[in-house]
Amino acid sequence: MKSKLTISLVVFVVYAFIILYLPRLFLPHLQQSQSDFASSGISYVHFVAIAFLLGFVLIAGWRHDVGLKMPRPGTNWLILWLPVVLIILFFSLGLFLGFKSGPAMMYAAINMIAVGIGEELAFRGVVFAGARSQFRTWGAIVFAAVIFGAIHVMNGFGTGDFVKSSVQAVSATLSGFLFIAILIRTGSLIPGMVIHFLWDWSIFASSTQHDSDAGNENSGIVKILLPILFVLPNFLYALWLLRGVGSRSSEDLLS
Repeated sequence: MKSKLTISLVVFVVYAFIILYLPRLFLPHLQQSQSDFASSGISYVHFVAIAFLLGFVLIAGWRHDVGLKMPRPGTNWLILWLPVVLIILFFSLGLFLGFKSGPAMMYAAINMIAVGIGEELAFRGVVFAGARSQFRTWGAIVFAAVIFGAIHVMNGFGTGDFVKSSVQAVSATLSGFLFIAILIRTGSLIPGMVIHFLWDWSIFASSTQHDSDAGNENSGIVKILLPILFVLPNFLYALWLLRGVGSRSSEDLLS
């Protein structure tokens, strides 16, 4: 139904306003890198966003539509092997290079838990549920993944770096396919929330201590390519996990 897609997009716009523009109402001239934003204190706006999304899902009766339930009985948890291996590798790299301070890691963990829960609820939950009501299965998958990627371009307003935010948008779009694959294969948002949090935290742990400000052309190209190369295996693996879903009804994917 078109009305369900419209509702999901309205909810998405409100969610985007909360996480992107609400902080700027109080600190209009603040620009921070995302790593500084994640590790300098608790980002309360993401908890406000979670409260808004949970309130909508429960009041609208969308809990099962968005997959806010326990994973499907008999789920084969081995499907998570690739992202788990990559997460372990990123944490190992961070341990080898040296983590940031304890408080920074703690704040990053708290904020990334909120980001993982909120983004899964918003994109794989509400947006994907609305898309499934209007599009065929692959259309809904691509629509939700592209919307997830597109919102990351808006990070440029907070960081002042639209090149980096555009790269993040491409990376997020590719990652969106994996999170949707996990949702479809498990029937639940919960595993994707956990993987999303651990992925973001492991990337933070492995990169922020030794970020370089070198401005030469080669380092610029590397900074553009690396985030995409990091998620490319997950994207290709997601396509394998999603094999055959096109023959299933989009409304029955989570049953």
